[in-house]
Amino acid sequence: MIRPDFYGRFACRAGACGHSCCRGWEIDVDEESAAYYETLPGALGEKLRRSVVRDGEGAHFHLTADGRCPFLRRDGLCELIAALGEDALCEICALHPRFYEDVGDAVLCGLGLSCEAACALLLETEAPLRFYDDGSGEAFSMAGLLARLGFPAEPSRLCFDGERPGAAYLARMAETEAIDDRWPGELAALREALPALTLPKGPRYDRILQYLLYRQLDRAEDAGPEALLRYARESTAFIAAQDALAGFDGGHLRRFSEQIEYSTENVGILLGAAR
Repeated sequence: MIRPDFYGRFACRAGACGHSCCRGWEIDVDEESAAYYETLPGALGEKLRRSVVRDGEGAHFHLTADGRCPFLRRDGLCELIAALGEDALCEICALHPRFYEDVGDAVLCGLGLSCEAACALLLETEAPLRFYDDGSGEAFSMAGLLARLGFPAEPSRLCFDGERPGAAYLARMAETEAIDDRWPGELAALREALPALTLPKGPRYDRILQYLLYRQLDRAEDAGPEALLRYARESTAFIAAQDALAGFDGGHLRRFSEQIEYSTENVGILLGAAR
């Protein structure tokens, strides 16, 4: 299994998180967990059975009127963990924000960047991003990892040089399904301001570029490594432009991931601009 250098230091911020993954997302419930919830006694068992609903796509929690998981307490902690421990979580809650993807003969694992704790780990240093193979003990740069996977790339193309996102990319971005009501306005403001912006660059954005590429390497066979590289470069440019417009705080990277990386369709739209 191959992992980024910060993977092992991840810890959920729980009640201290400002962007809880327990708000605003549909939460699927796997069949094993749903069956377990059916067996639980008492008031918590009754609440679980009321809260798990089924439709044509399977089971999920019925969110509250303000889009919260019914088990998200007002202090930001999980009622299920507090009562039953982490083993009571359904599969998606236990896994998030981790991901695992088969690429060739390797399993790539990492942390999704819609999580603010994962963003903070990626951005806490400007040292070159490194990857580790738990099986062999080998360490790789991004260029070395790509060569290991059979997708060699010039190291210079894995560094962000401050270019702006192209018109085709921005047009495709406007076609993506918006994560919330604020997104279209944010995109319109960026497009208007972009010609006057000087985009930041440097090691921080090299790490962003390389990790955005890493996140999509399972698509390399279908999309082609060249399209993935252009997607990562323009997506980094998009994030850098937002930083130039509104200031860097890591939030624009998190918002990008929330908007794009958790929608197969939205990633596909942007990859269309990269071909």
